[in-house]
Amino acid sequence: MTNQPHILLVEDEPHIAKGLVFNLECEGYRVTHVETCAAALACFRREPFNLVVLDLMLPDGHGLTVCREIRRQEPHLPIL
Repeated sequence: MTNQPHILLVEDEPHIAKGLVFNLECEGYRVTHVETCAAALACFRREPFNLVVLDLMLPDGHGLTVCREIRRQEPHLPIL
């Protein structure tokens, strides 16, 4: 078990995700990266996160759908 804050990054553009993961990990965060709405919700249900960084335009839907579902279950979880 780690004490690092855990971030869920939902981004389907590999070059953007790679840069974000690199920089966040350099700052000491643990990052889980997924590329779809379905994968984001599956990860969210499987483990706790301290922050969600969420793209809006995803290959299998709109990020607002993911945001609403996360907000319904965890109303105080920060989402960018």
